[in-house]
Amino acid sequence: TGSNYNNSYGVPSGTYANNYAYNTIRKWLNGTFYNTAFNELQKQIILTTTVDNSAATTNSSTNQYACENTEDKIFLLSYQDIINSNYGFSSSYSDCDAARQKKTTDYAQAQGAYTAGYRGNWWLRSPISGRSSAAYYVNSSGHTESTYVYSTSCGVVPALQIRLFDVFHNCTD
Repeated sequence: TGSNYNNSYGVPSGTYANNYAYNTIRKWLNGTFYNTAFNELQKQIILTTTVDNSAATTNSSTNQYACENTEDKIFLLSYQDIINSNYGFSSSYSDCDAARQKKTTDYAQAQGAYTAGYRGNWWLRSPISGRSSAAYYVNSSGHTESTYVYSTSCGVVPALQIRLFDVFHNCTD
């Protein structure tokens, strides 16, 4: 069941599979991906971000599966992020928003990510209220849906914050 998620890997008993703080994608993003995708100079400008994982970032103000905030270099966007017009997205989750449509890489396709034409599905960090093993994702048309976190049909769209001052400062030295 969802409440026995990965107890053998140091995840506290009673933690559900859609808990972002203990999610294997989060661990991969901040470990293997971070250490493989970025060189040492790039790592110097990537900030550690306090990632808000509260119920307010999901589609429910009382989401019992929301978890504590995390400190991450690389993270997934939340449901609230992808309906934020300040980030360039449509404010409606049901719109087929072109800004939310992402190309599926050959690597993601080889790992099993679903592709419709050249676009694919991608995970959000937000759990579904009322479903202990489900989370939101953005489908190939650019609107949100939910599925079980065990699904391998979704790709990953990494998010990060950088320190621009250091980028420009290093360029002028």
